[in-house]
Amino acid sequence: MNQDHRGPGLRQGLARLQDLLTLMRTAHRSPVCPIDAPSSSGPDGRRDPDTYYDGAMPGVFAYANPRVIHWGPGSLDQLEPELKRLQANRVALVTTRSLLAEGKLIARVRGALGGAEAPATEVISQHAPLSEIEAAVEHATEAGVDGLVSFGGGSAIDAAKIIAVRLADRRGLAYRGLPHVAIPTTLSVAELAASAGYTDEAGDKAGMRDVRLLLDTVIYDAQLSLATPMSLWLSTGIRALDHAVEGFLADGEHPFSDAMALEGIRRLFASLPRAQTAPADLEVRTQNQIAAWFGFTLPGPSASGLSHVMGKQIGARHGIPHGVTSCLLLPHVMRFLAKRMPERMALVGKATGSGNAVGDVQQLIAALGLPQHIADFGLGEPELQRAASELGGRYPTADLLRIYMDAI
Repeated sequence: MNQDHRGPGLRQGLARLQDLLTLMRTAHRSPVCPIDAPSSSGPDGRRDPDTYYDGAMPGVFAYANPRVIHWGPGSLDQLEPELKRLQANRVALVTTRSLLAEGKLIARVRGALGGAEAPATEVISQHAPLSEIEAAVEHATEAGVDGLVSFGGGSAIDAAKIIAVRLADRRGLAYRGLPHVAIPTTLSVAELAASAGYTDEAGDKAGMRDVRLLLDTVIYDAQLSLATPMSLWLSTGIRALDHAVEGFLADGEHPFSDAMALEGIRRLFASLPRAQTAPADLEVRTQNQIAAWFGFTLPGPSASGLSHVMGKQIGARHGIPHGVTSCLLLPHVMRFLAKRMPERMALVGKATGSGNAVGDVQQLIAALGLPQHIADFGLGEPELQRAASELGGRYPTADLLRIYMDAI
């Protein structure tokens, strides 16, 4: 990870994280724990509940984020050298209607391409409709593109991932998708995962996982996020919090991701309210972006968490953005899971501040002025009963319905 020299806030935060990560330089036989807990067991030999990993079982960590991540105001300047490195000379620019209509920011992206051309511009709607993705594949094929640049939120980025793989298939590339650089404008962090969601012909949310979906480079330039509506920025910030919480609560031992997730939670709690009060502060927005990144180093389990799954079930079908579904459901899912894993939730509570993780999350969502009630989106018990019954599996339908109804 490159050093950052743009401001004391970033430097101090990264220094604190470096202190935390030094605890993970040993092999998996050694415990990984918070700085103030040097051993995984107490005087009586029992496991210390403050540890992230008890050292009892072998483990493995596979880095699952893009290889190159640039951050900070002005990092858009790295687009040209990244495209040269990836040997992408004719790119499809995948974006949203709102950014295309705004004009100025997308012009900056085009201007940063350097010697690369952008013969195709593909526009993707919310929840990435499959029909738009398929049309984009045909158009990009006709244009002869050899790479993609996605500019926007999760829908544009997920669509570009699928387009990159579909185009690679047409070229007989079985080992990777076409080169893909993402320039995110929200905090949904779709850019960090080898998975992609889309909406099928019936209007239901579907998805795919494939290592070839993992893009090559991410550019977090806060200057390009200034046109993002504050409600969207903050709600996707809660989505990022959802990633961090559900990744930390996921089954199995994942000490590296645990440390990153807890740091991401701390940073989101510290920086999201500051973004609300100082929306044009580029350092604060950069802190938001870094916090969202830190919270998503375990993409598969995070995105398969209960809040995510329940949110996807009602999101696309009823036109509710992903960030908003996290606002509606995350506190209630946490309350349900706290009964099953009280020690893990206690650690989340330390990261959120007061020790009461559920209460802290609810208070943050309320303080940011974000939605908290499913009923505000026109859903009632019949729709939620259907959603819960279709999700049945790991958790009983009655439990899922109870969570939905608590959020109504």
